[in-house]
Amino acid sequence: MRLKETLLGVPETKSITEVFREKGLLITIIGILAVSLAIFHLYTSYAGALEALRHRSVHLLVVLIIIFLISSTKRKHKWYRALDITLVLLTTISLVYTFSYSESIAFRAGNPNPMDYAIGTIVLLLAIEGARRAVGLAIAALTGFFLIYTYFGPLFPGFLKHAPYSFGEIINIQYLELEGVWGIPTGAMSTYIIIFLLFAGILVQTGMLSVFMDLAMKLFGRTTGGPAKVAVAASTLIGSVSGSAAANALLTGQISIPLMKRMGYKPTFAGAVEASVSSGGQFMPPVMGASAFIIAMFLGIPYLDVCIAAAIPALLWFFSFFVIVHLTAKKLQLKTLSKEEIATLPWSSILKRLYLFIPMIVLIYFLIMGYTALLAGFYGVVSLFVLSFVRKETRFNLSSLAAALRRGIEMTLPITTACGCASIIVGCIMQSGLGYTLSASLIEISRGQLFLLLPMVLLASLILGVGMTTVGAYVVVAVLVAPAMIELGMNPLSAHLFAFYFAIISAVTPPVATAAYAAAGIAGTSPWSTGLMAFRLCIPALCIPFVFATQPALLLIGDPLSILITVATTAMGIICLDSVVAGYLLRNCKIHERLILIPAGIAFLFPTGVINLIGLGLLAFVILLHKWTR
Repeated sequence: MRLKETLLGVPETKSITEVFREKGLLITIIGILAVSLAIFHLYTSYAGALEALRHRSVHLLVVLIIIFLISSTKRKHKWYRALDITLVLLTTISLVYTFSYSESIAFRAGNPNPMDYAIGTIVLLLAIEGARRAVGLAIAALTGFFLIYTYFGPLFPGFLKHAPYSFGEIINIQYLELEGVWGIPTGAMSTYIIIFLLFAGILVQTGMLSVFMDLAMKLFGRTTGGPAKVAVAASTLIGSVSGSAAANALLTGQISIPLMKRMGYKPTFAGAVEASVSSGGQFMPPVMGASAFIIAMFLGIPYLDVCIAAAIPALLWFFSFFVIVHLTAKKLQLKTLSKEEIATLPWSSILKRLYLFIPMIVLIYFLIMGYTALLAGFYGVVSLFVLSFVRKETRFNLSSLAAALRRGIEMTLPITTACGCASIIVGCIMQSGLGYTLSASLIEISRGQLFLLLPMVLLASLILGVGMTTVGAYVVVAVLVAPAMIELGMNPLSAHLFAFYFAIISAVTPPVATAAYAAAGIAGTSPWSTGLMAFRLCIPALCIPFVFATQPALLLIGDPLSILITVATTAMGIICLDSVVAGYLLRNCKIHERLILIPAGIAFLFPTGVINLIGLGLLAFVILLHKWTR
């Protein structure tokens, strides 16, 4: 069984046995820890989670041990290795203490002892350092800033100023209670998200990625802009379960980007398409890049309700990119894939592997039938394991199963550390009261008008999301600004999905566009130009959250007629704005025609029928111009 290169720095061409022989004891320990953690979560997903503090501490601290051990395998200088091993020992001590004394820790909330101070401080610093290594400097720096802000609050100016909190009060909230590092994001990660990421890891190990790509190639390869449509379809499906825009871009981009370049798309455009759809794939149910569970926990609603609400906006995102790559292909007069190329993927070969879709159906079935997300994920994993024995190529043995479980745990490393830091930030915001004061300030600045508040939220989401994972960006934005949107009458689910949507877009927003960096590396282009192009391609889709902010029908809230009309008008608006970005409708668009299509697209997004008719008239006028001068 071969392994894909991961955080371990293991080349794909090396087997597990070869890796163990070369790397030695540390790799073996990492593998044992990863597999053990995976088995622990599979068991608790069926039998039930442990007491909250114990369960969350096991997950977070074992993940941190794995991260520090991985770093140690890459270190060449003995002093750096000594530092990593010291961090491993401190994390182990923290885990043993927290797990062993979880009940007494809960009783001491409000009155920590000296050992609580010491272990609590160590846990916070370890969580921040783990996030720095697994995610990047941005989220670690932001977490450190919020801790400093909570302690030195009286020294800050204006509305940022708050009552003083002692070091002990901060440790009490952050470590002894379930409002800091053990808060909702860590809880969601250690209970719900982890089982779905294990499902994704095993799914990828069975070769499901090649099935996605081959099926998309067969369905769209011969259509206009076929290679780009293949990238859109495959990246959207994979992005739902991967939980990382950058990882998704690396997985599917290796196939889609060279194919798009070969068919005539410019390298920057090819990289931008892959980066954009890899980011948007996290909005696609049923997994939604792991954030759906946190949204459900924040709002106290069933996870399935979040998936249902997000379905239409996700499909519209998918539709927007389908349209834009189609129009671009028309504009550039690109050729389609030849019959010979498509013939190399016979339907018989694809149909033989379609049984790998059954676990996804099992997962969705149990969710619809009212089972908990934990049990649905568990049964999805079990069905995947059982069905892997249908064909020899996907059949698991002990070695390949261990590799699949380890892959799933590796996928959790950046998300777990991001959730840990997000939990710390949430605790700081709640303790300092920043969420309330910022929401009040935003409402005052916007003069109580939702249409003035939403652009501010968009800007805040893009700034706060720079260099962060989707989960981390969403949590920070949701805690800080979602209350202001809800206060002005916005549906709570709409408010949180609005924050989530723009947290996703931060992955392609320069200067730190993680998905664009990943795609640019494959396309051989500048990350900056790829990020700018990706953001440009996202502009039509950026209108979708503004629609469901004012028209909840887009989230399937309301009567069927309202839902149908809202979906139709939003789709028309997206087509107009896609034409503006691509510069093509029925032929190349001139400047004045683009200037007409912009208000036409915006008019379709309003909840008023009269304004929609104006948009329809403007679109009809441009179409007549094109037919007349074609």
